Amino acid sequence: MNFLQLVQRTARECGVAGVGPASVLNQTGEAGKLVGWVQDAWNDIQTAHQDWEFMRQSASFATVAGQAVYTPLQCGIAAGTFGMWVRSSFRNYDTAAGIGSEVEMDFTRYDSWRHDYDLGSLKLVRTRPIVATITPAKALGLGPYPDAGYTVTADYYTAPVILAADADIPLIDAQFHMAIVWKACMSYGAFESAPEVYGRGETEFGKLMDRMTADRIDEMTFPGALA
Repeated sequence: MNFLQLVQRTARECGVAGVGPASVLNQTGEAGKLVGWVQDAWNDIQTAHQDWEFMRQSASFATVAGQAVYTPLQCGIAAGTFGMWVRSSFRNYDTAAGIGSEVEMDFTRYDSWRHDYDLGSLKLVRTRPIVATITPAKALGLGPYPDAGYTVTADYYTAPVILAADADIPLIDAQFHMAIVWKACMSYGAFESAPEVYGRGETEFGKLMDRMTADRIDEMTFPGALA
């Protein structure tokens, strides 16, 4: 369902008279509240977990000799769309040598990176980066400082995406679209003092969120025995 269809379905599930608004744009009154509740519901779902698989993307960029820190924008990520880095995803290859030279980079804590690669004369070391860190500003730090052009690839999770136009479609799989509707029904029920609408929304929303979490969050694994 697109944004408009989600709003119209919410109106039906809440028992609102009519078929719902003909557009999500420039709505006021009850229709405007429905639009806002659906927007809020989608935002709440996206922010329920930082590591939803449907929010994972990949970025690739070329390093500059002597530059160790790169903002998300410098990594090719559009402004306002970045959420957080996937720490296990960093890799690079010598751009001139090609993809066959690609290697993974280890992740290190920011304080360790500053001590090992960004202190005094260590900043003058120029070679292939072998580790990556995340700065307090969410920039990507490489160590050692690169000596030439390397192509770095890193995965990240996007920031929540706002539903705005009639045809906007949520990133989640179609079978989970009703989670947005049921969450919006909860907002309607709370606002209109309609406990039956709220209760039904809460029950159905919980069911779908459990299924979506099992399907779209990386499975937790445990290390093997130490001995």
